[in-house]
Amino acid sequence: MPELPEVETVKNTLLPYIKNQTIDHVEILRSVTVEGDENEFVSTLKDKKILDLSRIGKFLIFHLSDDYVVVSHLRMEGKYYVFNSDENNSKYARLVWFLKNNTKICYDDSRCFGMMILSKESEYRSLKELAKLGQEPWDVKDINALYLKANKSSTPIKTLLLSQELITGLGNIYVDEVLYACKIHPLTPGKNISLEDWSNIVKESSRILKEAIVSGGSTIKSYHPGKGIDGEFQTKLLAYGKEGEPCIRCNTSLRKIKVGGRGTTFCPKCQRIKSNKLAVAIYGSIGSGKTTLLNIYKDSGYKVISCDQIVHDLYQNKDVVNKVYKALKIEPNELSVNDNIRKHLINYPKDKNKLERIIWPLVDKEVAKFISSNKKGIAVVEVPLLFEAKMESRFDVIIGIKSDLAYVREENRDKEKAQELKNININHKFDKHINDMDYIIENNSSIKDLKKKALEVINTLQEGLN
Repeated sequence: MPELPEVETVKNTLLPYIKNQTIDHVEILRSVTVEGDENEFVSTLKDKKILDLSRIGKFLIFHLSDDYVVVSHLRMEGKYYVFNSDENNSKYARLVWFLKNNTKICYDDSRCFGMMILSKESEYRSLKELAKLGQEPWDVKDINALYLKANKSSTPIKTLLLSQELITGLGNIYVDEVLYACKIHPLTPGKNISLEDWSNIVKESSRILKEAIVSGGSTIKSYHPGKGIDGEFQTKLLAYGKEGEPCIRCNTSLRKIKVGGRGTTFCPKCQRIKSNKLAVAIYGSIGSGKTTLLNIYKDSGYKVISCDQIVHDLYQNKDVVNKVYKALKIEPNELSVNDNIRKHLINYPKDKNKLERIIWPLVDKEVAKFISSNKKGIAVVEVPLLFEAKMESRFDVIIGIKSDLAYVREENRDKEKAQELKNININHKFDKHINDMDYIIENNSSIKDLKKKALEVINTLQEGLN
């Protein structure tokens, strides 16, 4: 979607072609483009002179003679093309302004989300679409006013910035960039954004938008500002669209989540969520010490849950077991459900995917319920297959635990089981996701040493809570 820099680029590019030109007539090719009476729109614009073209946030304002204006919002894919009058219209032309200098302006909109409103020069700032807009960042003088407006809201800061009511001009691309620059987690509630944070948001918004304007905006996917125009700011983006790439500050892989339905990219290490609660995942291969780590946190008074325990509880549900046995074609026998399924997967490893399609959604549901029930403090979840189950976005912090002694310890107890676990761990993705974890705890010494490391991490997280 074109944002402030792209709309400013359209304005600056279009203005020399239309300023002081007179409209001969207008053709509306798709009625939904014009809000209000189409006949009035067409008749009013006839013979009007285009005096100027300005911009408010993401809106273009065509200033016409006789105290009229046309307010235009490009929405998803809107563009303006200038042609000679005898040339073909653009492919998705929805409205055409024919000028008396034998040129025409095609408003092109493949998605048909754009809109135009006819208004009076003296009245257009009162239109509901414009009246609710906040100031552009370089016009903000009272930071405290922003702070006071947001400090009672539980709405995530990204959603607040996208609303345009606090600051106008930031869309999905530039909100990601601003929050990344300010080291603010996009899900941080508005009430947890400090006065200093707001000062940084205004400063970085102004800097980033101005740099983007100089670069002609960003050409993202299908959006181009106009015929022959390509923005270059996308080459300078540090967060938006960079999911999985290393953060330039800490080398942690950037993560993508949904905030208010919008794809959102951020650094899970640099952009800590400011909240009074945290959801923490423990991730590691079998035998690495995940359960021991979880119990350390449990004994220290934190709320904990294990996905292995969730699965165990699910296997007590006859409906779930019957569904699994039917899908994997397992016959009930004297073995426990866990052992029966484990033995089956050793013989038929390809059935693992079938099992996961049944179990993972059920586990995810229980984990979501547990996290949601935590109103304050730190909740810890042991998730052996965190990334494989695509559950990482549920957590604010991921602690990885690894051990070079896992099989040595297991062999001392049960050599056959140790070999089975070794075979299962061959496909574990720990090393692949090393940069996706916030903390790595090495469990190669004593329980006392593990406890010391575990408490160092959790105490650091506890200090960051409001």
